[in-house]
Amino acid sequence: MIELECVRLASDGAGVGYHEGKATFVPGLLPGETGLVQITQVNKNWQRGKLLELLKTSEESLRIDPPCTVFGICGGCQLQHLSYPETLVWKRRWVEDSLKRIGKINLEKVIIHPTIGMEDPWRYRNKARLHLGEEGRLGYYQEKSNSTVPFPDCLLLSKSMNSWIKEWEKVLVSFAPDAKAVTFRENSQGEGMLILEPLPHKAAVTELKELLNSHQNRPKIVSLWGVDKQGIPVLLWGKEEFREKIMGLSFQVSPLAFLQVNPLQTKRLYGTVLQWAELSRDMVVWDLYSGIGTITLALAGQAQKVWGIEENPYAVKDAKYNAGLNGLDNVEFIAGKVEDVFQEIEDRPDLVVLDPPRAGAHPRVLERLIKERPEKIIYVSCDPGTLARDLGILEQGGYQVKEVQPVDMFSWTSHVECVVLMTRL
Repeated sequence: MIELECVRLASDGAGVGYHEGKATFVPGLLPGETGLVQITQVNKNWQRGKLLELLKTSEESLRIDPPCTVFGICGGCQLQHLSYPETLVWKRRWVEDSLKRIGKINLEKVIIHPTIGMEDPWRYRNKARLHLGEEGRLGYYQEKSNSTVPFPDCLLLSKSMNSWIKEWEKVLVSFAPDAKAVTFRENSQGEGMLILEPLPHKAAVTELKELLNSHQNRPKIVSLWGVDKQGIPVLLWGKEEFREKIMGLSFQVSPLAFLQVNPLQTKRLYGTVLQWAELSRDMVVWDLYSGIGTITLALAGQAQKVWGIEENPYAVKDAKYNAGLNGLDNVEFIAGKVEDVFQEIEDRPDLVVLDPPRAGAHPRVLERLIKERPEKIIYVSCDPGTLARDLGILEQGGYQVKEVQPVDMFSWTSHVECVVLMTRL
């Protein structure tokens, strides 16, 4: 056991102090505080510890009481003990640090805006993937564990979604105890979709249908899906159509298609993309990793032609449907991995927007962008580390980072979304 003074926060939300010159990471400890720490993991250059007791707080203590009863056990949130305005400050610092340390980017030439936060940073998530524990309780996985943590009320989810979770906990124990995971989705109209993994047995499906049909007043659950052994979603009950509205556009969302989990902040995120795009009717745009076409269709409303590429076949099917749903005929979608199929795009881009998964863009994608030399690249990222790596490669290829806008899409967690504007040198 050691006494440790925290000097900063690591990008996973853990406090960082130094003991005998070795960086020591301690979840729950905040800058300016000193804690009694039990060392739990030792490496050559760093170590991790567990906070046993808070010995001293700073005069300008930013600690608050976490309102969630399972905070510190559940792996969902990392920062509920830190005041919300301060979480926004640290998220900007983590982005700045990644760009400088990983991307080797000269920040003197870059405008990094303050993180866009939420007026009310609670009950913002439109999706939750939960796991069924041994006692028949639904919960999130404990951090770095496959043990589930049940909760009385997840403060990141709406009250209606919390009520669905409690209700379906009982249903699954009775009718589908083999379920490993359940995904709850909710749209802005308050309609709910449930997805069971794996697909329940036929007898269980029959019982679930009867149960759902006998409860017509069940609050806004409109569809029940299962996922078979091939990973294909199967409609078990209700309507196939599940729609969301984003920035005045309507979107059909398949059960396994990606959609940003925070609708309010999505508008701010995409609004920044459109503002920096400065589109005109003679511009050709590529939207890489385009999902169900959310950014693609917003761009198509102001551009001559937009090409979208997406690997998820369900998302591509949605995207094509959504183009017609919104009356947009100047957009083309290609299904496949971006690095494999973007040679099918017929037009040279004036602007490229990319929103890759957490692992970042494939090296061949970055090579192609450098070769095509569009005037602007707008990179949307949910991981500052892989973002910084990719931006460094693009800068070496003749681009310059101009502006960075962090957005708090995942309040009370250590995650931060970013929009980055790059221009050609």
